Amino acid sequence: MKQIKKVIILWIVSLLVLTGCSSNELALQREKQAKKGNEIVVAVPVPLAFAEQNTKFLQGINLARDDINTVGVNGKKIKLTIVDDQANFKTAVDLAQRFSRETDVLAVIGHWYSDICLPVAKIYEEAELLTIVPTVSNPELTQKGYRYIFQSITSDKKIAEKMCVYAKSQGYHRVVICYEESSYGENLAKAIDEAAQANGLIVIDRRSGLVTEEQLQIAHDKWEALDLDAVLLALNMSEGANFIRRLRQMDQDTAVIAADGLDVANFIGELGQNAEGAVIVTTYSPFDNRSRLAGFAQKYQAKYHEQPDVWAIQGYESLQLIAHAMDETKSYSPTILAEYLRQMEPWQTVSGAVSFNENGEIEGRTIYTKVVVDGQFRYTD
Repeated sequence: MKQIKKVIILWIVSLLVLTGCSSNELALQREKQAKKGNEIVVAVPVPLAFAEQNTKFLQGINLARDDINTVGVNGKKIKLTIVDDQANFKTAVDLAQRFSRETDVLAVIGHWYSDICLPVAKIYEEAELLTIVPTVSNPELTQKGYRYIFQSITSDKKIAEKMCVYAKSQGYHRVVICYEESSYGENLAKAIDEAAQANGLIVIDRRSGLVTEEQLQIAHDKWEALDLDAVLLALNMSEGANFIRRLRQMDQDTAVIAADGLDVANFIGELGQNAEGAVIVTTYSPFDNRSRLAGFAQKYQAKYHEQPDVWAIQGYESLQLIAHAMDETKSYSPTILAEYLRQMEPWQTVSGAVSFNENGEIEGRTIYTKVVVDGQFRYTD
């Protein structure tokens, strides 16, 4: 019923977005507005409380704005409109409708969660509004034939492959997949299952909804009887932290390997001793010696007096990609910018030489694994 309501709302909103003005006309108006103004407006809808408490995403995107604005892009400055979508579907739909109609908005960076981003992406696509998605790794996003939607985070399939390759390298053979009941969790669990089979791992169980101690205890008793080696997690915070905490109360030895949904700034602080031994797959390593990454880290530390995280890089690069497309094309046309990004030659960014495939999925990122040892992350790559 919930999904049906979402579809109905989305259908109504999609009609409203284009009422009295075709998508092509909207795109032309965006281009004209950008040409005549002194600022390029980029909207950033995020769940503010989560982003501020768990990640450094906003610091990264603000640093990108400051860097770009030191010289400008085609003589113009970037203006960020950061708004709170409250991780709420209706709020996000309202924002998507608003941005689609506001022709001073040239591009969008967002939304944060799969269950929100996947349906509202259709609104942005119909309005021909360039959209960079920096946090939704669900492969469904790039399988719909969109022209204006770009996934700037490594897809679940590649993250799942790294998780299973690592498990195999450690001699783990029999694994369990635990996932949250969301588009993110379900699609990542499927990708992990496929990668496990490809790497010769045996999936002895695949579970969601283990939210109480009793539920986990019953499942764990079964896993122990089947000689469990490792648990592979497709969870976000705080469900992921709660799962690991409860698991460690009954089992100190089983390996825990998590996808990047748990790669948040307060992971160790939230779990304390229970974080020991946990492995997280990520696309950022502070020990990578690339000069661009080192330069970014230095600028970030000088401004914020702390180390960046992977989400700071995601925010930084998403805005830099938009500015790079405008600089290279000397255009503000959403269509021209989107076509440039889709055909862009590998471009050297903080995280490496990246490009997009024909579906709008980013390529070229390195994937790392890190494990908690003595209260700190130790990178294994």
